[in-house]
Amino acid sequence: MVPQMQDTLQRLRLKLFPVGSPEAAEHLSTVTHIYTDLDGTLFAPGGHLLAAHDGRASTATAEALVSLKQAGITVVIVTGRNGVQGHEILRILALEKFIGEAGTLVIEGTGARMRKRYRLGDWQSVVLGANLAPGELPGGVTPHELILKSGAVDSLLAAFPGKIEPHGLNIGGNADVGHIFRGNLDISQAEAVLVEGPLPLQLIDNGVIHPASHTLVDCDEVHIYHLIPRGATKARAVEADIAELGLGRQQCVAVGDSPQDIEMGAHAGSLVVVANALESEAVLPAITARAEADRPTFYTQGSTADGWAEFARALLAARGA
Repeated sequence: MVPQMQDTLQRLRLKLFPVGSPEAAEHLSTVTHIYTDLDGTLFAPGGHLLAAHDGRASTATAEALVSLKQAGITVVIVTGRNGVQGHEILRILALEKFIGEAGTLVIEGTGARMRKRYRLGDWQSVVLGANLAPGELPGGVTPHELILKSGAVDSLLAAFPGKIEPHGLNIGGNADVGHIFRGNLDISQAEAVLVEGPLPLQLIDNGVIHPASHTLVDCDEVHIYHLIPRGATKARAVEADIAELGLGRQQCVAVGDSPQDIEMGAHAGSLVVVANALESEAVLPAITARAEADRPTFYTQGSTADGWAEFARALLAARGA
């Protein structure tokens, strides 16, 4: 844990609690729906389900998912991953809902039951083509293709040589909405580039990744970035889902490791961050602001998959399951 975060936890010790504490149990006891990030949260490093944080073989997270399902608790995946991956994740984990591409894509069900829809933020009020109503997409054209045609991808790559590059998840045409990059740059500088383009777009930071290789220059900490419609976020997608289901805030908990994940907690009754989130200086301001606003915030002792399984056990114990 970075020293700055240690100081913050000490200063906010009456507002931040371990997930296994009595204070956490009071809030977790009413939870019926979990909105969780995947990479850096539910999955171990490398995107592994059957592994512990240190890479050892482990079934702890899989067993936690089974126990939650048996207890009637719904798990909703909220991630930057694309729809092709989302369908397979739902099928393999036997889950029903995937909110992907940083909150812009919703998939429900699998196989013949699968239903896909978009959440495009500010694009709902933008005319995207001739003779179209605001928010209406041109026939046969995906948001991903519209963004590429806008020139925004080329503009970003040209503006930040060596500091940003396409991430592998773009390969194969599997993305429906956004474009994914990796690197390390000042988001405000990227916004200044995007504002010159024809579409309202934003570049969001979805946390730290550890790629096996890259061509970035002087980049000690690699972040993953999503280029998506302005106004679309994980938080807004979770807010819309909670409203559609008619859930009370106290029924929902958000779990994650990035600033985008912490924002999900603005609409859930409580927030859990896995321990590795406390090692990122990028996450510190969001955690601090939430705690200082007296919003229920809890943290795990374990990192990534270990912390997620720890959280699940605490939730089940609080529910008496």
